[in-house]
Amino acid sequence: MKTLPWFTVILFIGCLVTGYFLFSERNAVIQITVSRDVAERDYKEAHAHNSEMEHQLAEAKVARALAEKQVAKLTADSAAAAVARPSGGAPKNAPTIIHISDIIRDHPEYIALYAKQTRQNINRMYGNGLSTLNLPPDQMSRLKDLLAERQMNNIDAIAAANAAGLEPSSPAWQEAMKQAAQDTQQQMNAIFGSDAEATLARLQARANFQTQVDTNYVHEFADAGAPMSPQQSNALVQALADANYAGKDLSTRPAGYNDVDPNTGLTPHNIRVLDTAAQMLTPAQIEVLKSDLADANKMSSIMNQYYKPGTPAIVMP
Repeated sequence: MKTLPWFTVILFIGCLVTGYFLFSERNAVIQITVSRDVAERDYKEAHAHNSEMEHQLAEAKVARALAEKQVAKLTADSAAAAVARPSGGAPKNAPTIIHISDIIRDHPEYIALYAKQTRQNINRMYGNGLSTLNLPPDQMSRLKDLLAERQMNNIDAIAAANAAGLEPSSPAWQEAMKQAAQDTQQQMNAIFGSDAEATLARLQARANFQTQVDTNYVHEFADAGAPMSPQQSNALVQALADANYAGKDLSTRPAGYNDVDPNTGLTPHNIRVLDTAAQMLTPAQIEVLKSDLADANKMSSIMNQYYKPGTPAIVMP
């Protein structure tokens, strides 16, 4: 058998090695390409999912804000309807209107139960805002009693005004309400001073901000990895309340206070809240708050394009 030249053998082996190497490199390239394609597909799917989630979140925030406004309007309309007592026949499927004054007339024992409930509702209505007044315990207890008493007096006054045939919200009706609250009002003025109503309006606004922080911001800050301490939550509530003009002299409010700056997406109102809150919140928390305020302004601007002045709107999917 003829022996192959050593050069031929080496060349043959070299070709085998080179071929194996090229084959391995080809497989590696194919695997990298496949992995890249899979990664790109996963990225696109994740990006699409994220975009969809952001879209749903934006819709949810808009729906939440609109729902809160609609609930407030429906509540006000229901209260107005309850006071009005229309003389005509009620429309089909109209809600049954129950007057507290009728219940008290028919069930005198209900007065004590309702008075107790009204007293308890004072804490819900004003939150911990009453504690900011720094009143002595006896005056604080008396103030809550007076607030509850005023609501009870309103029930009697409304019943008497209706019995007298006074038109709700008419000057005579308003005067009857004022007289019914006069004694209680004087006692509250002795505690607050002459601006009792303005103080109560500010406290109610503060209670609303307390609810907003507790139900929304606390969770949003935590989700963003910047949770607030109880002290920081209270500071944010106070910042929101201080920047609000409920119960304050509107003539002192700066012009364009709620106009959005197209460059920042924020209003002077927002800036005031942020500047005050920055004294207690961290930079990361301020960024969360700033982003939320800017998003709210943007959504409000878009949604306002679909509202018609004087026409109620219902938002549907």
